[in-house]
Parts: sequence; C-alpha cells; structure tokens
Amino acid sequence: MAKSRQLAWENNPPGRPKIEGNVEISKSEAGIFIGGDPMGLRSLAELLTWLADVDQASLSAQPDGERCHVHLHATDAEGFNSLTRFSSETEVCRLDAKGTGDFPDHYRKH
Repeated sequence: MAKSRQLAWENNPPGRPKIEGNVEISKSEAGIFIGGDPMGLRSLAELLTWLADVDQASLSAQPDGERCHVHLHATDAEGFNSLTRFSSETEVCRLDAKGTGDFPDHYRKH
C-alpha cells in the first residue's frame, strides 16, 4: 500500500500580503532584474516588510527550526503570489529559524 505524500507543514500564514499589480523578477545579463508598475512594487515591498516583521513564534503551523518563506510564481497568472509571465520562480525567505533564531553561517556577509 503506497503512502500518500504529505507536506510537513503548510507555509501559508494568515495576514500575508498578496502581490497586486505587475511585478517581474527575472535573470538578465547584468544579474537579477526586479521591476514593476507602482502597485506591483508597493505590494512586493509590503510582502518583504511583512516577512521581515512577522513574529515566527506566532505561526503555529510552522515547526521550530523552520524558516518562514514565500514562493512567487510566474506560472500562476491569477494566483495569490503571481508575477509576470517573463519572471523566474522566486522564493523569498527569512534566514533566522523559528524558535532557535539559528542563522546559517554561509549566508553571513564576510
């Protein structure tokens, strides 16, 4: 009997802002391009500010040791975290772990 695959936890915390307007996050010859209309850039800023400020301890569905993160999708035009069709799939993550505050050394600036 095959076991069904289940996620350990659902990272969809309440109160998370939605991407509104148009935002593109893509790779270019110069590096990473982030652009959008005023509404899109403001909503991305709101999402980043929310992620920076969220009290991870209040996220009951998130186990200790996990890091709150948000996936932004280029392939889901009507979705909650929708980017333009030219975008790259993107993950934005808090690097400090819930409960422990552990921050991986390899992410620290030199």
